[in-house]
Amino acid sequence: MNLLPIPMLLISLLSCSAAIAQKNDIGWIAPEGKIINYRTLTWNDFQNKEDKEHAKRMAAQGYQTQAYVIPRIYFKWVNGERLDNGRVKVKLTAKCAFQSHAFVREDVKNAHSNYIFTHEHDHYDIALIHAQKMEEAIVSRDYSPTKYNDEINKIIYERYEKYEEMQRKYDNEVNPHGTDDVAMQSLWDMRIKKCLENNTLEYFDSPESVVQSVKAPGQYVKRIPGENMKRFATRCRPLYSEFTEENGSASIETDVWGKEKVVVAFYQQRYYIEETGKPTQRASRVLGYLFIPREKDTYKRILIDSFCYNDNAPQINAVFFANADSDNVKELVIQTSILRKDDQASGKQYITNVYDNILFRALPGRLRRLDDISQQLDGGIDGSENGKPQKAKYKTEKDITAALIKLGYPNDADTQPVKRVIHR
Repeated sequence: MNLLPIPMLLISLLSCSAAIAQKNDIGWIAPEGKIINYRTLTWNDFQNKEDKEHAKRMAAQGYQTQAYVIPRIYFKWVNGERLDNGRVKVKLTAKCAFQSHAFVREDVKNAHSNYIFTHEHDHYDIALIHAQKMEEAIVSRDYSPTKYNDEINKIIYERYEKYEEMQRKYDNEVNPHGTDDVAMQSLWDMRIKKCLENNTLEYFDSPESVVQSVKAPGQYVKRIPGENMKRFATRCRPLYSEFTEENGSASIETDVWGKEKVVVAFYQQRYYIEETGKPTQRASRVLGYLFIPREKDTYKRILIDSFCYNDNAPQINAVFFANADSDNVKELVIQTSILRKDDQASGKQYITNVYDNILFRALPGRLRRLDDISQQLDGGIDGSENGKPQKAKYKTEKDITAALIKLGYPNDADTQPVKRVIHR
């Protein structure tokens, strides 16, 4: 088998979308393009000022653009080989790059709503889905030894036209005549989420009855062969959640519960509290999820818990496994902490949560928290409480494990081995 030279591929496809309007163009990858595989977008990624010509066009139509995202799909040639039958197989990767000249107005960044951010992230996720499917379409077949370059570019153009059509359809249905259709936006949020987590294009036209299941725990999601943990966790995040760099450092993949590896992943979720006569309050929480492998490349996404203290997301201090009940199978232990400064206490509050192991033959939609042992291992305040100095009892995995041993739960080499992960 002979290796083939690098073909003259169309290596870049650009799509520029706005909250109110969308522009499409084809061009080369810009130097500022960056790949964001292991986290979700943030407003800090939207760094550029609005294009003046674009602003003039929108003003002439009576609109003011709130934000726009600029994803770009491009391809990287890996190699090609001639098969024994004379046909050609190729290997390349498709990537979705985020362009820093994406734009958002400052008042939008500070608004008490995630609506526009969600809309723009959906545009980016549409690009991610199509990039993956373009790659699969190209590498899944063989080609003529003399025309493979033209044949590959034909696939790219055909797929790109469908991609452009999908971006236009999304904007036209969600922002008809420059107005926001909130119900349609919600439907598209679910459609895009369903496609993203199942690595498919088939749900873009689905009714709500088909896609609304993405809102519930216990969903089945697809893992792309060779996909690493962080990219998998980013792509298969729950609806209306974010996978940040901090979440990534706390997430793990381990085979401590069996031969196959499970993924423990954490997500940030922002929300707003509105009370009559009071200003809108920003709030956030951390969602913990467990991904359990089932059939080939299929995982079940199980809710571990929602972590929140006084409407604020805590920090994930440590994630590890330790024996905490009578069955000698190690439990999942998650320690969180939150900085407090209120009428009762000042300092860092440590909270220990222990979750029972699961039976793989009958997976639940949510893990069961062992309340009694969790309360016994509560770390407490490291600072002051009710005007008196306090020292937290359990601040690390070592502290918690030592306490479990004192309570009669062995956690040494004679029991099932544990893979510990301490992040902070």
